[in-house]
Amino acid sequence: MTLDTRFTRKALTALTLASASALLLAGCSGDADATDDASASTGVSDMISADRCAENEAAGPITFLTSYAYVASVGLLDVLTAKDQGMFEDMCLDVTIEPGSNNTQLVSAGTAQFAGVGSPSDVMVAIDNGADVSAIATYGNTPAIMLMTNTDISDLSQLEGTTAGYKGAIPPQISAMLTADGVDTASIEWVSVGYDPTILPQGQVDALTGYKSNEPLVLASQGYDVTEWDPADYGIESAFNTQIVNSTFAEEHPTAVEDFLRASFAAYAWINESDENLDAALAYAESLSEAGYDLDLSAQRWKTEVGLVEESQPEGTVLGYQAVDQWTPEADMLMENDLISAEPDIESEIDTSFVEAIYDDGELVWPAP
Repeated sequence: MTLDTRFTRKALTALTLASASALLLAGCSGDADATDDASASTGVSDMISADRCAENEAAGPITFLTSYAYVASVGLLDVLTAKDQGMFEDMCLDVTIEPGSNNTQLVSAGTAQFAGVGSPSDVMVAIDNGADVSAIATYGNTPAIMLMTNTDISDLSQLEGTTAGYKGAIPPQISAMLTADGVDTASIEWVSVGYDPTILPQGQVDALTGYKSNEPLVLASQGYDVTEWDPADYGIESAFNTQIVNSTFAEEHPTAVEDFLRASFAAYAWINESDENLDAALAYAESLSEAGYDLDLSAQRWKTEVGLVEESQPEGTVLGYQAVDQWTPEADMLMENDLISAEPDIESEIDTSFVEAIYDDGELVWPAP
């Protein structure tokens, strides 16, 4: 989709100011009818119908929790940009964005209405634990996770008897990849590590899990050369970056859910229209970050993830597409690794109606009806 930036609120504001100046110069300030007509022509009706605007305003304040701080990740930077560029406001949505923590729990409790999580697995585990959430969009259809080793490792079997690092939990995609390649996984000593990937080239671990769009880029920027082992190369299917919503909120305010996604996807398209737009998006993210923000690495991260999304998009589907068969491989991995107590009812855990509602013949409908 090519986004016409003339239809963003920032552009409309500038147009309104210019029109007001012209009216003053023309001596029309005393014409109440003309002023009313001018105001109406530049109001929210240019972006959304009055009835739909009222429905969205009835949803009240909305909180979106990011998947991790303000990093340049799909499903995160585009949401930030929709906020910065006034696209949520164009949809009559009052959106606040906060760094996430325990996202599924907070959305389930209604403390936040929307959040990003790393993958469908996060959603299935949360629902298995009783969370009241639904998945409304998934961006990538390939594993975002990979395993890194130093370049002296030429076969995964060489990891037997070594030490591997992971963050949070051992990704089931990595376990599945090792098993698929016949590696004796029981012989690997797994250790929980922090967020410094240099522990790999410095020899503190022999292998390290990470994200294709993050750790390899960080290490390359510091002059380290590592080998990446991609689960997709071993037939492991997975998906990444899923948006969730509080299920009760979605039932009560369906147009707000649709237009939250509509604005996010419009921002996604806008960012990808030019490097200048990407720079603007990253500048806003940097302004929100309290920690250091590497703009060059962030741009690389965004472009890497967009590449993964585009390369893995199933033919005939749209951004945000979800399906039972898309989630089934991860559900199987969760069951095989005893990470959930029962087989997920995927059909009830995903809601495809919102993405379907905002597309027409494969094109995002912007602005809203």
